[in-house]
Amino acid sequence: MTIVHKLAICSPAAILLLPILFCGCTEKSTEKVVERETRVTVQLLEKRIFRHQIPVQGTVTPVDHAVISAKISGTLEMLNVSEGDECAEDAVLFGIDRQVLKNQVTVCENEIKVKNAELQSSRIALEDAEITLKKAKIDYERFAQLWEKRATSKAEYESYDTAYRQAEMQVKSAQAAIANAEAQLKQAEGNLVIAQKNLTDSVVRAPFHCIVTDKYVEQSEYVSVGQNILKLENHDNMEVECYISSVYYGMVTSGITRVEFLLDGEKKGEGVVTYKAPNIDPQSRTFKLKALLPDGVELVSGTLCELNIILEEKEAYGLPSDALLLRANDRYIAYGVDEDSRAESFEIERGIVDSGYSEVVNASSLLSEKFVVTGQTFINNGSLLRVSDGE
Repeated sequence: MTIVHKLAICSPAAILLLPILFCGCTEKSTEKVVERETRVTVQLLEKRIFRHQIPVQGTVTPVDHAVISAKISGTLEMLNVSEGDECAEDAVLFGIDRQVLKNQVTVCENEIKVKNAELQSSRIALEDAEITLKKAKIDYERFAQLWEKRATSKAEYESYDTAYRQAEMQVKSAQAAIANAEAQLKQAEGNLVIAQKNLTDSVVRAPFHCIVTDKYVEQSEYVSVGQNILKLENHDNMEVECYISSVYYGMVTSGITRVEFLLDGEKKGEGVVTYKAPNIDPQSRTFKLKALLPDGVELVSGTLCELNIILEEKEAYGLPSDALLLRANDRYIAYGVDEDSRAESFEIERGIVDSGYSEVVNASSLLSEKFVVTGQTFINNGSLLRVSDGE
């Protein structure tokens, strides 16, 4: 049963309400649904400097440093320095058993004199033996001729033959004595060299301008070869040593890769990597880097220093990182505004991320587009946009 039939049955007066009822229904069906606009701000791609850098902390160490040990065993007779003392290059640091070693040098020098005298005596003996041999040879040859003619007795001939052979043996003996004297002289000279070296090693000098940072023994103590005596550091030439992930090994070049030095977050100077380890530590998967502290940056050895290792720096176009939205498969998009004020998505190839901005690698085809930089999280492709006055 229709509404009209029901009204007719109810009363004649109800029929008069039908035009009013149908009129109201018609007006309600013609109302329009208003589409919601999202307020956004937009901007063009911005040209700026992008830097790929690694912030790390390193330890300040001196370039020149050494632990000085004893080169000989003996009593530490002299120790001229204490911890904290500053020493010039070649300054005497300590001495070990100097008088004993001086005496050894004197003994070796005197031994050389004796061996020289023995050698000279052997040479004189050789000359005398050679003269005797020469005389014995003449006598032998003369009596040999007489014996051939049977002008002398056999006994007399044999006596001169024996004298000649004895003279030859005396010459050989004198020559052997000279060789022995020469060998002993060389041995004595070698002993002198060793004694002189020991004497030289007994007094140790500073290898460079330095500060004594540690002292391991006291004067008058007995020290052995190789025992540590002093630790030295040159604070005029400092460097920072740090470790970074092996991921960046191929991106760092010694002598080229730049480094920024910071104190409390403020840049204090700039330098380059001076050392790159030839290998990667297999346990930590890191490698060592060093960089010289620039002039004007004065830090104490052992201090932690902040570094920015600059792997790459270039001028490129980019957008605020928040404007880029991550999608499936590690894709990035950014929304632009089309002619109808609707959101239009663009594929973005992201490069270096630096200071809240992301490099847009495929910027060449997007330079004329205006991209949404605020409000982008509330829109989808095709959303109606209202660009604010803050464009």
